[in-house]
Amino acid sequence: MSRIRIGIAVITTALTIVVAFNSAGVRTTRAATQAQTAEGQAIYSQRCEICHGAEGDGAGPAAENMDPRPRDFRRGWYKIRTTASGQLPTDEDLVQIISRGMPGTTMPAWEGVLSEAEIQAVAEYIKGFSRRFERETPELVVAGSKVEASQESIARGAELFAGQEAECVKCHGPAGRGDGPSADELTEDSFGDVIVPADLTMPWLFRGGPTVDDIYMRLKTGLTGSPMPAYADVLSDEDIWNLANYVDSLGPDAPVEPAAAITAAAFQGALPTDPNAAAWQEATEYYYPLAGQIMREPRQYTPSVKGVWVQALYNDQELALRLRWHDRFQDAGAGGQPADVLAVQFPAALPEGGERPYFVFGDSANPVNLWLWSALTNSIEERTGHGVDTDAPQASQDVQGTAVFDNGEYILVLRRSLNTGDPEDIHIETGRFVPIAFMAWDGWSGEEGPAGAITSWHLIYLDKPVPLTAYVWVPVAIVATAVVEGWVVWAARRKERIT
Repeated sequence: MSRIRIGIAVITTALTIVVAFNSAGVRTTRAATQAQTAEGQAIYSQRCEICHGAEGDGAGPAAENMDPRPRDFRRGWYKIRTTASGQLPTDEDLVQIISRGMPGTTMPAWEGVLSEAEIQAVAEYIKGFSRRFERETPELVVAGSKVEASQESIARGAELFAGQEAECVKCHGPAGRGDGPSADELTEDSFGDVIVPADLTMPWLFRGGPTVDDIYMRLKTGLTGSPMPAYADVLSDEDIWNLANYVDSLGPDAPVEPAAAITAAAFQGALPTDPNAAAWQEATEYYYPLAGQIMREPRQYTPSVKGVWVQALYNDQELALRLRWHDRFQDAGAGGQPADVLAVQFPAALPEGGERPYFVFGDSANPVNLWLWSALTNSIEERTGHGVDTDAPQASQDVQGTAVFDNGEYILVLRRSLNTGDPEDIHIETGRFVPIAFMAWDGWSGEEGPAGAITSWHLIYLDKPVPLTAYVWVPVAIVATAVVEGWVVWAARRKERIT
């Protein structure tokens, strides 16, 4: 065989091998895609279908209990994206949302529950509900040069926030709590659901992420299907960063971790009733998140009030609590509609050991005290509860307090004697941990009865002051020790001289 023929044979064989490997590769990829789709469908059926529905229409069996309702995947409309306004999300966008969930909604974070491959399989599967993914290719938005936060940048952002260029204040309000003059007009988004502006002072609830980079991307791309516009064609990239820096300055990326106990500091003199009194500025503030009451009917899965901040002071006669919480609209129950309400709950008696009443309004064997404030009267009513729908007013009313409302925030100061002498009331003692819980209802959202926001039991502790005599003995002991040591040294030296 000639060298030419041998060369041709070698080249032909090599090409055959290459084609064979390429063909095998294509078949492997196709098989992997089919396997991935099957895996995604199985996971979706098990984990996602109950909310989003078998057809991806957002009408699963549990959807009626959710606010906002689950996403309708058929339209291909997604709020959280790194693509231009109105475009589809990237695959990575879908993976990110599935991984970290949507804070403030019933959409949980699946990272740590599903593997990375499983999350990617689910993302691929839900794309099949919309034909847009077959026709369109989304383009990634490129972030402009980042403007680092500074006094100048934040000041420019504040100017944009309040001014006509961005007009953020119209929806989000002057303090950013979602209580702007147009906030209650945003009654429906493009999916037909009630929608309210985000509370920008609680970034840990941002559905697209709390960091300044996340905020920048939401400002630049907008939220498809909602009144939140894209500013890419309205503001310069520098000003979008300035606005993002300002919004980022309104609150921390993560809330303060709930403390094991609220420590009430001892206070000399009459306890302050003014919520802005200087004494409150010195008192430690604690944050406790509120969750929906889902244990008993009627259930509330996504309550409006997300948390409460608490401070406590006491003197030799009384305990005072200062509580603040965010509520977009002040509702005093006009026309028979529900009013805004907040309650502080204690056991009716200090429990022995670790036993406590059921935290949802107590139980038949273990009643609870409710200090219930209502915007209807702007006053406190003491009630005793033996379970859901069993609470009734107490014969003796011993708690006093009123609330003020400003820019989407209530501040309430409560006062009560440590020992009222009423057998229905808990006797609050210094130096002892007392169970305490909180509840809130938003009248604008129609919350009342069991359908509100609650916490489980926490603790409050009236810090027992250390008597001055305890401090006097310290220097006395030091002096006495020094005297004894000096005498021992003197005695030893004297003995040496004698011997």
